[in-house]
Amino acid sequence: MHTYLIHLVCFLSGYLTGSILFSYIFTKIVTGKDIRTLGNNNAGAANTYKNAGLVWGVLTGVFDSLKAYIPILIGHYWLNLSSVSLGLIGIGAIIGHCCPVYFRFKGGRAAATLMGMYLFFIPYELIVSFVVVPLIVYTIVKKDIFIWIPSGIVGLSAIASLFFNHAVEVKIIIWVSALIVLFFNRDYIPKIISELFSRKESSF
Repeated sequence: MHTYLIHLVCFLSGYLTGSILFSYIFTKIVTGKDIRTLGNNNAGAANTYKNAGLVWGVLTGVFDSLKAYIPILIGHYWLNLSSVSLGLIGIGAIIGHCCPVYFRFKGGRAAATLMGMYLFFIPYELIVSFVVVPLIVYTIVKKDIFIWIPSGIVGLSAIASLFFNHAVEVKIIIWVSALIVLFFNRDYIPKIISELFSRKESSF
């Protein structure tokens, strides 16, 4: 099969898998409501936790990660796909989560889906970030944890990957996927910047 066609199939398969909104499914089962109309209107794990309960929030985060991780694993171990093709599966899953074809293109912010992708490409960086970032957030930041923890884990993992011996294409995949997620979370950026500056001023 032609390389470009393989890349297209990988992206589309990732997109279709990523378009499954577990937050919507779980919240609908528990409350009968659309998660996208509750709380902060985000179809993600944190909003599911707040509106449907801890167990469903955790399950949402796990399943949102797995919908990127499992297809990439299949592509790697059973189909022997290249890193670029595997990356396109992950990027497709991220875009699918944010703009799901099954749910009128209104989805979530894809932090958990990105982490599932990172679990395959940069597992050590992700594990370290999962330990370091919550410690910093709970001891120093102490608020807006549902914003700071996922964004911190993603950011620290991406930065740490630059210092490990990964192939160039893997580092590009990591950063391209991070920037895509950043784009879908762009409305949070002013809030984060404001928080950083307010903390800096209060320290003087």
